[in-house]
Amino acid sequence: MRLVIAAAVLLAAAALAGLGYYYYRVGQELDDIRARLVTEEQLANPDDPATTSGIRLAPIQCARVYDLRANPIARRLRGDEIRGMWAYCEKIADMASGFDRRRKERP
Repeated sequence: MRLVIAAAVLLAAAALAGLGYYYYRVGQELDDIRARLVTEEQLANPDDPATTSGIRLAPIQCARVYDLRANPIARRLRGDEIRGMWAYCEKIADMASGFDRRRKERP
């Protein structure tokens, strides 16, 4: 009986360690994506060549965010961060398509 309890405790500890590591890895992934996306300050100046280049490259990073959104474990562990990053990707996509300009031009 003690052996079963010890095995269950070890299994639970291993599962928690695995989830902790996965939580860390998803956080690293989000930090990497955030570092590669254009910043809010850059988006305020959309005519800058570095900003337009960053906007053109954003779909690559946003595809990584989409993959995290599709992963149920990542979504459970860091759902709020992933949703926030996805909203930011949508904002960048709106700028790339010119949708934000049309929205501002309406009276």
